[in-house]
Amino acid sequence: MKYKIEFYLAALFLAFSLNSSVMAGRTLDGTKVVSDEDIEWLADEGYVSTSKFIRQTLVLDPEELAEVDTLDLHSTLLCTSGLRKIAQDLLPYLPNLNVLNLRISGLQNDEDLELLASILKNYDNLQYVNIVGNDIADKVLSFVQAHEGEKGLTDKFQKKVVFSFKTLIESRFPPAER
Repeated sequence: MKYKIEFYLAALFLAFSLNSSVMAGRTLDGTKVVSDEDIEWLADEGYVSTSKFIRQTLVLDPEELAEVDTLDLHSTLLCTSGLRKIAQDLLPYLPNLNVLNLRISGLQNDEDLELLASILKNYDNLQYVNIVGNDIADKVLSFVQAHEGEKGLTDKFQKKVVFSFKTLIESRFPPAER
């Protein structure tokens, strides 16, 4: 009973705090999220585990979740396990997600790039994914070249993934026609 009350109060608090941010900018703020493995040494700093963040988010009404167009996970410590949980357990409930900000979120290996490719394939309405500041940003070009035969993957990475500041500038200010 004690745990039910604590969970209910935590969910209620998150719902009120997320409700104002969802309604105001339709942004779901996950900037204090860390992987479940890393929460042990960061819990005292005000961080929340990926699993807890997902549970607390899913208490929102489906209508409120449908209004979320931006998921901000910048400067987090997601790592592979956290990104996998977000992709499997949260993104399916955000049908109108346009922007996924993963800037500086501890993504560093090939499995993270595979997860990112899967996210791009499964969520066509996603328009923009920021991975600047992650080690995988340096591996995007070689990853895309290695998967050149996969239909549309190169195009999705080229149009939707920001992996360097130069890419961001070029996408915002296309070169002038000559």
